[in-house]
Amino acid sequence: MMPSSQPDFSSSQFTSSQNAAADSTTPSKMRGASSTMPLTVKQIADAHQSGTGEKGAPFVVDGVETANIRLVGMVNGKTERTTDVSFTLDDGTGRLDFIRWVNDTSDSSETAAIQNGMYVSVIGSLKGLQERKRATAFSIRPITDFNEVALHFIQCVRMHIENTKLKDGSPARTSSSMGASVSNAFSESSTPTSLKSNPAPVTSGSGASGTDETDLNTQVLNIFREPANMESEHGVHIDEVIKRFKLPENKIRDAIVYNVDIGHIYSTIDDFHYKSAFTD
Repeated sequence: MMPSSQPDFSSSQFTSSQNAAADSTTPSKMRGASSTMPLTVKQIADAHQSGTGEKGAPFVVDGVETANIRLVGMVNGKTERTTDVSFTLDDGTGRLDFIRWVNDTSDSSETAAIQNGMYVSVIGSLKGLQERKRATAFSIRPITDFNEVALHFIQCVRMHIENTKLKDGSPARTSSSMGASVSNAFSESSTPTSLKSNPAPVTSGSGASGTDETDLNTQVLNIFREPANMESEHGVHIDEVIKRFKLPENKIRDAIVYNVDIGHIYSTIDDFHYKSAFTD
């Protein structure tokens, strides 16, 4: 159902105070699955649970099971409590209630920067039973560039077209298997030039078949923590990380997922670009 008053998606809405909030917000830790699906509130309202709709079953949008969801819209009704912050996100197609749990100082800093009337990009998960949907936010980031709002809706349209093409007669797929379709919208130009032309050598022993799993997780993280990659707005494409190791691709991807799950890196423009959550 459309809201009675739709937000004004004009560039004038992005104020200097919102720009300052974005600069002061530290990267949020990502929890759970690393794949995110760009969606609108209307798509979420139309979503249904897979299978018999039992508790905990994932929601399905356009025949694809959702893992993490990404929405862009205006914050309304922000309420702060000791352990959490709740708010309503209005994207012009509907409204969705979010809750953001506050576990440490980085969470507090992130939520403090979010104010009513501010446009934000939210990554989270969708829970509930059938019509009773609730969303938990993992990351809330102020938007300072109006183009990001337009880009988000373009990504939603693209994802919808890609998914509905193959929906008929197919079982529900997972959002992680659909990441490539959105990723194609971005070229290799998003990868830092320094990483393409001057890749740093991988620590000796990383090519051995018996590489310690913990050591590999650290080596992968160190690539994201290289100064050039820390400064890059979009972070590093996972293909560039894979090229740095003489190991099976699945081992590198597992290391990336591990670092996402414990909050060391987070996804940026799509499910294939990641950036270190460390600031030093």
